[in-house]
Amino acid sequence: MARIRMFAGVLVMLLVVCGLYSAFGSQPSSSSLPTSVSEASLKDLFSPTEKSKIARKPKYAITSSVQTASFTAMAVMLGYSIQKHNDLKAMDAELVLLVRDEGADAVTAENKTRLEKAGWKVRVAEELTFEGVDNGQIRAHHRHNLNKLHLWTWTEYEKILFIDADVVCKGSLAELWEMPGDFAAAPDVWWNILVDNRFNSGVIVFRPSMETFHDMIPKMSDPHYHSPNDADQAFLNAYYRFRYFGLPYKYNYNLVMYQYHREVWDQLWDEAVLVHFTMRKPKPNPAEHCHKGCNEWEPLEWYGQYFREMLAYHSWEKELPVYA
Repeated sequence: MARIRMFAGVLVMLLVVCGLYSAFGSQPSSSSLPTSVSEASLKDLFSPTEKSKIARKPKYAITSSVQTASFTAMAVMLGYSIQKHNDLKAMDAELVLLVRDEGADAVTAENKTRLEKAGWKVRVAEELTFEGVDNGQIRAHHRHNLNKLHLWTWTEYEKILFIDADVVCKGSLAELWEMPGDFAAAPDVWWNILVDNRFNSGVIVFRPSMETFHDMIPKMSDPHYHSPNDADQAFLNAYYRFRYFGLPYKYNYNLVMYQYHREVWDQLWDEAVLVHFTMRKPKPNPAEHCHKGCNEWEPLEWYGQYFREMLAYHSWEKELPVYA
């Protein structure tokens, strides 16, 4: 009986040792992994498809440009209004701002901090220079606007929507990504012209392309495309002549229309998505630059109310004007 008990004990020890080796040996079975982390799930986690989802940038960029500090507050307002009416994550888009942070009246560190808190990803670009063009001949307020051409090098995005900082959003932008072709813009409006075959470059949708960028730059010295007195709008109109897709007025609702084509403004106001303050730059208090009863008082007061809403949302009532 004693021998049987001894044999049974040895057998139990052998079974224990074999079990431990099976669990911790050099060839562990897949069943030894915790049920919540299987080998299959680990392979899926590090597959090229999953890694690309983690690292991938959004498909689209909604951009603007702030080349002087005075436009900071307007860009903050633009960012707020876009996010109020659009789900950027669902749209697969992000807000990216092109800024100049060196030189007179450039965007300051405080400006950039405020813009980032408002939802913008800030990207600094060097001042563009053009061979054969004397920058001294270009009007000072036009020279910085030409930095907008940097956007064509942002090829990590499939499409880019550029919106001037003096624009405010009051509707969905989703339809703009469906516009065909490589470049789309809305017709410009003048005091004596309601329907123009030229476009306003304050709102444009385009496909970024290094090839296009490198084709544009030398044309800046070609008088058929650009004059030192002209800003980016004249150049882009010459470059994309007869090649752009026309957007509806609602995507660049020009303030000129309010003063000179009021009937059309009133008729289309409810449809307007992007309101462009071309003639007078908006401020939180319209009385700062427009006496009550002036031609643009009503839309400027609407902007002021919208701006105060933005300040309250961010709890910036006592701070933001300092940065503007």
